[in-house]
Order: sequence, then C-alpha cells, then structure tokens
Amino acid sequence: MNLKIEIRYAVLMSLLMLLWLSLEFMVGLQDTYIQYHPYVTMFALIIPIVCSRMVLRDKLEQLNGKIDFKQGLKTGIMVVVFAALLSIPVQLAFHFLINPDFFDDMRAYSIKRAMMLGLDVAKAKADAIAYFNLLSYLLQSFFGTLIFGSIIAGVMAWRMRTDK
Repeated sequence: MNLKIEIRYAVLMSLLMLLWLSLEFMVGLQDTYIQYHPYVTMFALIIPIVCSRMVLRDKLEQLNGKIDFKQGLKTGIMVVVFAALLSIPVQLAFHFLINPDFFDDMRAYSIKRAMMLGLDVAKAKADAIAYFNLLSYLLQSFFGTLIFGSIIAGVMAWRMRTDK
C-alpha cells in the first residue's frame, strides 16, 4: 500500500496548524486580544477541509479519475490518523518553543472573566487549571483531529465520489 499522498497531506495539515497557532500568537489572540480567541480559532477548521479536498483530488488523479466513497474515506481516514499522530509534536513545539505562556495566559483570562461576570472564582480557577494544561491539549488535539477529521473526511469522500 502506497501512502505517500496521505502522509504528505498529513504533514502539510500539521504544518499549517502549527502556522495557524503561531499566527494567532503573533497577532495577539492568545494574550492581548484573548477575548476573541475562541471565535477566531474555529476558523482553523478551514485547514482540514481544504487539505481533505486536496488529498482526494490527488487520489482521484492517481486512480485515473475514478474514486468511490470507500476509497475516498479510506484515504481521508489515513490522513486523519497520521495528522492526529503529528498533532502531538505540533502541540509540543508550539507550547514549548513558540508560546510557553499560553496556558498561564488562558488560565489568567478565565479567572479574570469569572471575576468580571461575578462567577465563582475558585471554581473558575480549578476548571481553568484542569482544562488549560499540556496533557489536556495533547489529548484534545489528538482526539479532536481523529473525530472532526473523520467527519470531514467522510463528507468530502461522499461529495467527491465519482460513482454517483
């Protein structure tokens, strides 16, 4: 089984996700404009959508213009599995090399927001500590890539199948 195309797109997707995280940091969405971070981060879903379309287009070309749902889904899932594995070093590189203050900034913002809204600050602090930490983000990144990537792969495989 030749997985060259799948691995190439998993690497591309992972590098684009690292670039996205880095751009968020550089424009201040992880500190100065942190209140907008949750909303802007959702636009990162564009990356796996575009990469899924690109890998299936390349696979379609490799298969002489014919791809059924099963072939498309298999290709998409392989990319997702490789990308999920690569999400771990991406997260480690980002949190250790690019923005080591990410978790502290997110926790501080969560606590500040709880105070401003009159919420239980002790609970907000405990929740922030539980959520904003490296292990949590490694797990979220890995399983989020598997789950959302599989959904995107399924939709794209369905849309791009040639046996309609």
